[in-house]
Amino acid sequence: MDDGSDSKRREKIMDDIVGLLTESLGISPVDLKADTNLAEELAIDSMQLYEFVIDLEESYNIRLPDELLEQIVTVDDIVNLVMKLTSE
Repeated sequence: MDDGSDSKRREKIMDDIVGLLTESLGISPVDLKADTNLAEELAIDSMQLYEFVIDLEESYNIRLPDELLEQIVTVDDIVNLVMKLTSE
């Protein structure tokens, strides 16, 4: 893919993730930016993250391995994982 389509794909995934976080966890989209720290800024605990991941996996028909879940700190980390797993 070229940079333009990667950029559009990233933007779409970001929009989808913001929508899922808003819907799953009741977080205002205004509070969600690429560098938003899920645990520190949004006080998302591990159970909430797990519930969100289930929704994310169903949405994208992917499986996020536990070792990758431990790497999720920011919204952008989620976007990067989804981009990687959906391009394989």
